[in-house]
Amino acid sequence: MEEQKLINVIGEIGRLLIKYGAEIYRVEESLIRMCQSYGYDNVEVFALPSYFTLSVLINDNQTYTLSKRSRHNRINLEKIYELNNLVRFACQNKPAIDYLQSEIKRINSIKTNYLLVFLGYGIGTGFFATFFGGGLNETLVAIIIGFILYFFILLMEYLDINNLVSTLLSSMLLTAIALIAYHLGIVANSQAIIIGCLMILTPGVAITNSLRDIMGGDYISGTARMLEALLIAAFIAIGAGSVMMILGG
Repeated sequence: MEEQKLINVIGEIGRLLIKYGAEIYRVEESLIRMCQSYGYDNVEVFALPSYFTLSVLINDNQTYTLSKRSRHNRINLEKIYELNNLVRFACQNKPAIDYLQSEIKRINSIKTNYLLVFLGYGIGTGFFATFFGGGLNETLVAIIIGFILYFFILLMEYLDINNLVSTLLSSMLLTAIALIAYHLGIVANSQAIIIGCLMILTPGVAITNSLRDIMGGDYISGTARMLEALLIAAFIAIGAGSVMMILGG
């Protein structure tokens, strides 16, 4: 029972790595190294962007298989950093199960700095609007749209709206606000605002991770991530394009 409990705890670390956006190779390597550090042989791991299976040969030549799935994944680099540190510590020191469980609980309890994220939305959209040729008015409107997007995306998460639908509605909202500001004469370059704000929704990390997975030989997970990124990009284009056709962007 203690062996199964330990493997379940190790599996929970793998699930959290997937949940917070770690690369597939990192998930598989972390699980294999932790199991081997505790003396288990014949460790096999198969991971996908939202699921993994872990198979371990325990005492008496019995094979213990664990499957875990993670839903509502969201990138959190701080928690990935903490989980990586925990994995390294576990491999070097082989701590007790209670310690691993307490560390998992601590990492899960790390709160997101929502004020910093809020500022990031506004500063990010304002910077990109300026970068793509916008003036002072365009930058200010883009910053306001970024702040609005922050609350809108939080609302979508609270309502448990699908990520693709959330992306579609977000792109429609920001495009509508930018075009309304243009028709009211507040800004002269609505395109800079739209492009700048859409950069917040662009799945850059997903595309990077998918290419890294493919280059590392994880073709199934890499293809799945790439498909997800392409779908998000398509929904961004559909949302922005439809509103531009309606409002005459």
